[in-house]
Amino acid sequence: GRQVAGQSVSTGLWGGQERSTLFCCYAVDDVDTALVAIRAAGGTAERPTDEPYGRTAMCTDDAGGVFAVFEPVPGTPRPPVHGEEHGDLSYVTYLVSDSAAARAFYGSVLGWRFSPGRVDDGWNVDVAPMVGLAGGHDTDLIVPMWQVHDIGDAVERVRRAGGEASEPQQQPYGLMAECTDDQGGRFYLGQL
Repeated sequence: GRQVAGQSVSTGLWGGQERSTLFCCYAVDDVDTALVAIRAAGGTAERPTDEPYGRTAMCTDDAGGVFAVFEPVPGTPRPPVHGEEHGDLSYVTYLVSDSAAARAFYGSVLGWRFSPGRVDDGWNVDVAPMVGLAGGHDTDLIVPMWQVHDIGDAVERVRRAGGEASEPQQQPYGLMAECTDDQGGRFYLGQL
């Protein structure tokens, strides 16, 4: 894997995966307490390791989704709600088959609170960066939205790089384009 530099939320890239999705590493107050909660909720958790950014453990949720938890190094600032810079992570969409099960797992493990969203079986999550969860999908997938300052230019750059991008669409929160990279990975661009 490679670390992406210059972003307000730490981001890495890994190749050789079965499918393209966003891998999330959640900050927790205490890794050991989180591991107990993960196992109690039906997930699995490996032994923690010490990493430069904090004590970290690889995990799976009760549906087999892979994620990690970490206890940040003291003094690590919280990320901004929407991302601040061009290329920052500004929103994360969880597409899941069973939203009730996903809400139960992540609510009990990470303390997430959910409120009804704008789409059928869609839910807002009270965390930063902003997160939405939508049920009823055939395959579980996590889709990032990357902050851009000029969405028209960013859409053209996606296309020139071999990806696909919809025309920007006005949403209540700003301009958004649905994209797929040259390897089939889904993502959104947002000018918020």
